[in-house]
Amino acid sequence: MAGQRFVAPRRDQYAAQETPVPHEAAPVLALTYPGVLRPVILQDAGEVLAGLAATLHGWSPQIGIAGRQDFARALTGVAGRLGSYGVTSAYLDAPMHGLPAASAVCGVIADLAQAYIDERPGILALHCGAVMIGGQLVVLTGQTRAGKSTLMSRLTAEPEMTVFCDDVLPVLPGGMAYGLGVAPRLRLPLPERASEVFRSHVALSAGVADARYAYLNAGTVAPHGTRAPLAALIVLTRDAVSPARLHEMPVSEAVQHLMARNMADPGDPQAHLDRLNAVAQGLLCLRLVYSDLEDAVILLRAQFAGKGVDIAPSLPPGQGVEPVGLVPVDLAQVWRRDPMIGLRRVGEEVYLWHAAQRAFVHLNPVATAVWLLLEEPMRGNEVVAILQEAFVAVPPEVIAQDVAGLLAGLAGQEMVEGVGEA
Repeated sequence: MAGQRFVAPRRDQYAAQETPVPHEAAPVLALTYPGVLRPVILQDAGEVLAGLAATLHGWSPQIGIAGRQDFARALTGVAGRLGSYGVTSAYLDAPMHGLPAASAVCGVIADLAQAYIDERPGILALHCGAVMIGGQLVVLTGQTRAGKSTLMSRLTAEPEMTVFCDDVLPVLPGGMAYGLGVAPRLRLPLPERASEVFRSHVALSAGVADARYAYLNAGTVAPHGTRAPLAALIVLTRDAVSPARLHEMPVSEAVQHLMARNMADPGDPQAHLDRLNAVAQGLLCLRLVYSDLEDAVILLRAQFAGKGVDIAPSLPPGQGVEPVGLVPVDLAQVWRRDPMIGLRRVGEEVYLWHAAQRAFVHLNPVATAVWLLLEEPMRGNEVVAILQEAFVAVPPEVIAQDVAGLLAGLAGQEMVEGVGEA
């Protein structure tokens, strides 16, 4: 919530991690990043400061001793040491505690990106990856589990390519994309089929990391402030067996993807739709179906830095691809939240944020109600029963199907987990 005051975690909040509490004499720093009005406060968090410096390319803050006014208007606060940190945020409903350094760095970066967006009304903010290939800025996006983050991490190993982002791409009103200078973050361990080229690159460029994620501080990341016009939109579809191939994509479908992945305030709905349509009309819109990471890289290079490749016709909806799906859930099982999840509010919209994965999930009002019900572990069938009392006109089987689908999606992103008993 805006204006939330930074409060250092209490000793009992750290007891489970057996981590020392930030002491009163620890230096309290205020970091003010160019283009973001509100400061980041760090107390006894030198590991996080170093991680931010290594991970943000060309986005260097002014650093000073925090004063009373800095605490009052802080964007993010981090306190702790020796690998366990408490984080408060203007976008989180409640503080988060016991985070490793990599997750604390992730939290600060997520807030900086969101603040940069919020302070510039009228911009788009696409949840996507973006890479410059052959002088063309290519936007890569797709549904959950499409492999976007892994592909963007792999592309940082290509010396002739420049990675703009793996998560958030601001697009200014004039149509220019703006790189924030954030290094991509890779999920560990690497896929079993990862090439030796990729493995060697990760070993050489891995920066701040924990057991599950590593930022890749490669020299191929575009510095903060780098601008380029959008050239292409590619929607990723990861398939279990298909050879890598490109398909045409109708502009109308491209507009839907842009709308679904815009993280900024859309403003007037009709004006927003008109703008997205205008953006899509100027792009080469394709779908990339692939199963092998290296084949996808070769295909992208051939299309945008070579002579081009044969592009197949558009895929009929739901046909021609066998997607990597979600595992159905058991509503009789008890479900509980992952403790690394925070509820973020951006204007009227509600999102879940996974501190360890830097993943966002947008919640509609019903999904928000389900998340709030899971404040304590609860069986899926109990959630369904409560919603049936609230929505008596909706058939029970429809509610059960919707809850099962929601839990499957959240479980697929490791935001909830099934447990044996409450």
